Amino acid sequence: MNAPTPQRLRWIIIGTLVAIAIFLSILDSSGNLDSFFAFVRNPMTTILSWTSTQANDLNDAVDGPASLEEARLEIEALQTRIDELELENETLREVQGDYQILLDLVNRARQTPEISRITASVIGYDTSPSVRSLIIDRGTEDGIVVGMPVESSRGLVGRVFRTTANASQVALITDNASTIPVRLGTSRATGVLTGGGIGGETTIDWIDQGFQIERGEIVLTSGLGGNFPADMIIGRVSEVDRNDAELFQQSVVQPAVDFDSLELVFVITGFQPVDTSIFESP
Repeated sequence: MNAPTPQRLRWIIIGTLVAIAIFLSILDSSGNLDSFFAFVRNPMTTILSWTSTQANDLNDAVDGPASLEEARLEIEALQTRIDELELENETLREVQGDYQILLDLVNRARQTPEISRITASVIGYDTSPSVRSLIIDRGTEDGIVVGMPVESSRGLVGRVFRTTANASQVALITDNASTIPVRLGTSRATGVLTGGGIGGETTIDWIDQGFQIERGEIVLTSGLGGNFPADMIIGRVSEVDRNDAELFQQSVVQPAVDFDSLELVFVITGFQPVDTSIFESP
């Protein structure tokens, strides 16, 4: 084999250098030039680093299922704690609601200190279609007698019409047998509130045509007849039925009390009725 001539050897060296330059340029453009020089300087360290990386990846793959199980257990524990906190919040909201009801009742009692009351809880509703009533947990043993008025923090509820030793039935003001003397807060007109029963409207009848009734007027007990204290809130006028050809006008009343959501009420055990006995004498 013939030895390469000096000119051929020169071309081989130039080609080798060009190849090395191109190789280094590719490494530089790809960001691997520093790694290459590190390998050149200390090839053993680079090999050990690459081996360690591969070993860590293998360990992560092996430990993966165990980590997922731990994460799942932690998520379940956190969800259990969230459920407990939601239950605590719901309990606190219920306590806050009870507190607000009691506060409203106390404020109502402060407004009329001359009236004696006892607190009662609503424990049921009468299922009879003929009577609109509710059941409270106070009876004759608590001093409750038939005829006593019952109110909530928002207004008049009704009147006791049946009792047992430890419970009473209260006929609502919306019952068709309920009649209450009332007056209007703005016009000062008077009339008789009559319940409309199930599906009916609660109305004020026998209002003199001389009064100009407006929608939104507050309806209060007048105290006449002695069955209810005066100035107990009943509701507001929602409609006015006026016909100049009639002797009296009529108004529809929207009660202030939501009878379906009552929880606590006051039974009025004593008050000073309006004295109208002088008008009963000849």
